[in-house]
Amino acid sequence: MGNKFFIYQILGVGVIWAGMAFFFKEMDETSKIIFYVVTSWWLFLIVIFVKKLYRDQQAKKNGQQDQKDNEGRS
Repeated sequence: MGNKFFIYQILGVGVIWAGMAFFFKEMDETSKIIFYVVTSWWLFLIVIFVKKLYRDQQAKKNGQQDQKDNEGRS
């Protein structure tokens, strides 16, 4: 999955979360549980996105390192 997928998911859930947070005081217990589930999902998406960015950066860095190693061996 590309980074765009995660960005759109994070933005979409963030908009929903912001709307729910605006009405937090009027929420009953069931609504608060849904709010906490949405919050957990949003944080999970952020963690997965950051992890993917880190792994992509490491793969890019390792790819460049492998390329330099191959040039040195030629």
